[in-house]
Amino acid sequence: MRLKNFQRKKENHTCWERFNEGCKAMIKEILINALNGVNAHVNPRNTVEDLTVEIAGKEIENFPYTIWQVIKHINFWQERFIGYIKDDITPPSLSAKEGWSFPASPLNENDLKNEISKLNLSLDEALSFSDDILGKKAQKYKSGYEVLQAMASHISYHIGEIVILRRMLGKWPPPSGGDTW
Repeated sequence: MRLKNFQRKKENHTCWERFNEGCKAMIKEILINALNGVNAHVNPRNTVEDLTVEIAGKEIENFPYTIWQVIKHINFWQERFIGYIKDDITPPSLSAKEGWSFPASPLNENDLKNEISKLNLSLDEALSFSDDILGKKAQKYKSGYEVLQAMASHISYHIGEIVILRRMLGKWPPPSGGDTW
């Protein structure tokens, strides 16, 4: 009965606005932990810190993408997620293939370093959003927090792929370590 009454109320504010401050803080901490590699998450920055063009572009049998393509895919979506939160004009993604249409390998070390820098800067930007910004409606989402949740899940999934690929290539853990505990 309560649920029906709750659902019938006019939606003049986001779900985030209805949470109490303790819940808000807890949810935000969980999402930030995912982006920072805390608890069950691996730090995205660590997974790419010592990559070379050879490692990033190495194709592995029965795996559809290289580490380079996974990094490019993450950045493709990071740009969109951040655009949704900032209410920037974000080009629509017409198909899943669009987010994977990248060459197997970077052109050179500068190409690789630039893409890694782009990933790190996107993490910094995502972590810098205030509660005021995250609490507002975002493109395609109910709030910036919902976008941050999608971003955290997306990154965790694909960073896991990078870890597996690096293990298969005998290049794990990176110098800073690979475990969160």
